[in-house]
Amino acid sequence: MASLCSSPGLPLLISAPTVQLLLFLLLLAPSHPQSLTWMQGDPSVEGDSSGENDPLREEELPSEEDPPDIHPKPREEEDSLRSEDLSTVKSPEDTQGHQSSGHKDKKGDGHDHWRYGGSPSWPQVSPACAGRFQSPVDIRPELTAFRQALGPVQLLGFELQPRPELRLRNNGHTVQLSLPPGLEMALGPGREYRAQQLHLHWGTSDRPGSEHTVDGHRFPAEIHVVHLNTAFSKVEAALGRPGGLAVLAAFLQEGPEENSAYEQLLSRLDEITEEGSETWIPGLDVSALLPSDLSRYFQYEGSLTTPPCTQGVIWTVFNQTVKLSARQIHTLSSSLWGPGDSRLQLNFRATQPLNGRMIEASFPAEVPSSPEPVLDCFATPFLPGDILALVFGLLFAATSVAFLVQMRQQHRSATQKGVSYSPAEMAETGA
Repeated sequence: MASLCSSPGLPLLISAPTVQLLLFLLLLAPSHPQSLTWMQGDPSVEGDSSGENDPLREEELPSEEDPPDIHPKPREEEDSLRSEDLSTVKSPEDTQGHQSSGHKDKKGDGHDHWRYGGSPSWPQVSPACAGRFQSPVDIRPELTAFRQALGPVQLLGFELQPRPELRLRNNGHTVQLSLPPGLEMALGPGREYRAQQLHLHWGTSDRPGSEHTVDGHRFPAEIHVVHLNTAFSKVEAALGRPGGLAVLAAFLQEGPEENSAYEQLLSRLDEITEEGSETWIPGLDVSALLPSDLSRYFQYEGSLTTPPCTQGVIWTVFNQTVKLSARQIHTLSSSLWGPGDSRLQLNFRATQPLNGRMIEASFPAEVPSSPEPVLDCFATPFLPGDILALVFGLLFAATSVAFLVQMRQQHRSATQKGVSYSPAEMAETGA
């Protein structure tokens, strides 16, 4: 990460204040030539904490086969997101009906009162959507705080048997897989959760659709696994409580091979193309849908990303991505239909401001290898005024040094000749 110089002009010794100090010392030098000293100041260097985005290709973000480093690409502002950050939830503060356990065949599924990019606005549906600590957010790895106490995420019971089968549902906002009891997740001591459901967010064939972004870069898709804190028996009781809900999130990107774990879901999408439709699929290894490295992640407190937008949700966004083939990503983004007989696409919400929140990281941010910051400072272009000041300063300094050398030589020459003055002696004469 390159650092910025404090002055955009000349670096180090040739800055304007340094030239002025040099000239002042040279003016004083003739009267005290033996006391002339050279002084050097230290340039000030500050880190770049600007919020500008640095473009990067999505291939530069690590996949399961690559070293886990996340890099950027230009951000897209899209107001879309999943509706089901939570299963079996009917918010106490609004009348939304996103539930994962009740069977509804009627189109709209109780969700037709809000939509992505439609009206009414989400704060009208649920005032909490205008809260200060909302999700998703843009993650800037270089601005995260490394917290050594964040250990690997622990999963227990995620390898499900084929029976009982699981319900896969098109609820009009996303595809959601309901999970049975027994899937336990721990973020650390005293932070135990039970998995409730998982769902996906995606874009279109030519527009990425992840919820979170990294340095403004949006990925093709994102998976969310929603969990309920074991301190609560019902989701409704956990809503709005700090740490009551926790979501594990991972970015999906294109890879050269088919992902067999995701194929178990994607191959059944043609059975639930219509909003409100559902099917049953054999149990699968849910952990295989997440990255293999569960030790490197970003974590912060946010909210559900759809109405009711309830806050207090602990988000864990893995640094490693999961790869799907191009065909699989296309299948995900083009198979389902949503409200009003429209394609179910771009179902992600725009990133929300942090408003002072700190995103923590379980690993230290890695600074890419680059020239030292001082070299970047020298690379700064000179201004015409700076060049003129430097030229005149050097000419004056050279003239002053030559004058001092000449004066010193003359002084030594006079001393060597032994010429001295003594008053004439007067002899007394007698009268």
